[in-house]
Amino acid sequence: MVIVTGLFFSLFGGIVAAVVGVSYFENYNSPYLFGFITGTLGLIAGLWVTKKLKPYVVFNPKISESYSNLAILFSVGFIGAFMLAGQYLNSAMSTLVKCDRFAVTAKEFQKKGFRKPELYILILNVEGIEYKLICTHNYWRTISAGESVNACIYKSPVGFDYITLPDNR
Repeated sequence: MVIVTGLFFSLFGGIVAAVVGVSYFENYNSPYLFGFITGTLGLIAGLWVTKKLKPYVVFNPKISESYSNLAILFSVGFIGAFMLAGQYLNSAMSTLVKCDRFAVTAKEFQKKGFRKPELYILILNVEGIEYKLICTHNYWRTISAGESVNACIYKSPVGFDYITLPDNR
């Protein structure tokens, strides 16, 4: 019973943590690399923990045969936790470089298919470099190409810099 409960909380807690973490690092300069690194570290940590717990969990041969499946499911929780913790640590270590108004060079709307969210994107010219920033639908509707919007640039010591839109609500 303890195994099933732990697996349930690990699996669904990890999924929720991953969703929350990903929503915060979507405007990183390298969001896919950040997600890959934190997810891989979480997978490695999860597999290591399940290896250490195996002698205390396996009571019969049937559980021993399917333990690798349980280890992968349990590791999903670690993946999500590492994504959320990585995002939190990166934000905590980052320093605000500046907040200023930057020109919106274009707007994009990406309509996705079934069960995929629509994306509202503003393309900002930040010091000569164009960045695509995901924002809410309401904020996207109020902005036109050619306008200036308030944006804040953050630098991270580990290299995962990001930009926020403070008025994006």
